[in-house]
Amino acid sequence: MTSHTMTSHKLASTRIPPLSPEDAEFFSAARLRAAMLQPYLASAVFSLVPVVQPEYGTFGVDRWWRVYVDMNRAREWGVAATAAVILHEAHHVVRDHHGRADRIGVQQDQARLWNLAGDAAINDDLVEDGLPLPSPVLPKHLGLQTGQLEETYFRQLVRHAENEQCESCGSGSGGTPLETEIDQEPDPSNPQGSQGVDQVEAQAIRRAVAHDVVAAQGSNQNPSPGLVLWAQDLLNPQVPWQNLLRSALGSSVRAITSRPHADWARADRRADSQPEFLRPGSRHHRPQVAVVIDTSASMSVPLLNAAVTEINAMLQRCGVHDLLVVVCDSAATPPQRVRRIGQLTLRGGGGTDLRVGIASAAACRPSPNIIVVLTDGLTPWPESAPPKTQLIAVVIGNQAPLPEGAGITSLRIRELE
Repeated sequence: MTSHTMTSHKLASTRIPPLSPEDAEFFSAARLRAAMLQPYLASAVFSLVPVVQPEYGTFGVDRWWRVYVDMNRAREWGVAATAAVILHEAHHVVRDHHGRADRIGVQQDQARLWNLAGDAAINDDLVEDGLPLPSPVLPKHLGLQTGQLEETYFRQLVRHAENEQCESCGSGSGGTPLETEIDQEPDPSNPQGSQGVDQVEAQAIRRAVAHDVVAAQGSNQNPSPGLVLWAQDLLNPQVPWQNLLRSALGSSVRAITSRPHADWARADRRADSQPEFLRPGSRHHRPQVAVVIDTSASMSVPLLNAAVTEINAMLQRCGVHDLLVVVCDSAATPPQRVRRIGQLTLRGGGGTDLRVGIASAAACRPSPNIIVVLTDGLTPWPESAPPKTQLIAVVIGNQAPLPEGAGITSLRIRELE
């Protein structure tokens, strides 16, 4: 949260000592204020277990919901700012920053950048709500746009902000564990063991918070759009994007392959029984598929690779072995026809206008029946698909609305997946 020098104070016992009466009174006042500021987060705020951390200089939280507090610094901040800091730490564990870091493969040397990404996403919401955070890290301080997901911020920091420095908020933020964290999972059955919130209870608290967030929509509490999206995703798990992509692509492929086409070079199977009539034979076309790939600077390379691999595997099962690929940001590269994903050459990194790439793909011969577009959605779209073409728009992330129009099928790959 703020700049500090960490001093190691190893706890001799895993049993957490209680706060002094004065500290307990101050912390309780700040915690109550935090719960009143964001009532939908109250169940999480009151689940935090305070651990006194003298000379720490700020607050931090571990993966077991233990919040490490420097009460001298808290008194310097005052009750109102301390309440905002308590909410900040509660958001780290409610949003499962530790688990999300594991799921997207944050490496140990990237933990500080993931911590920064989480801080920026949380503080963006809290400052917008008028909370007096002390020295908050905000997206604009990192050269980032407001209102984005932690995963989006992290990828951009990895690419452009390797030298950013920050102190860790603890393992609960997905950052580096504090030197004095209690490295022991809480055991509810052992009253002498370390206190905290285990994984089962944590998930129950998250669901309770998610219900409260959804219920608070449209009220004067007005939870942030990012928090509402998190709550909706938790309560209504999304269908895996691979399934959505297979369904959309499979429907288009089946619609093409199921229609027979007249072939005068092939005899009709009834020609022998009716020799007086000349009838064409029939054959089923394999679909011609083009993929337009957005390579603007905001795109996720790992998700791009995963999506292209999934498309290629799906088409090979349908007998399509050549994939036509157009790489595009604000201009389109010459189409590439590849048989293996490793043959792709991805260039770009500028602005985005995928209408150019779609037009380039449609102009290829033989013309594609299906054009799949992989993008973050931050692009102008054509009003409709090219003639005799099905356009499948695969929008990665939550930065832009899904396109609509005649012949356009849209689906979203959420970055949390």
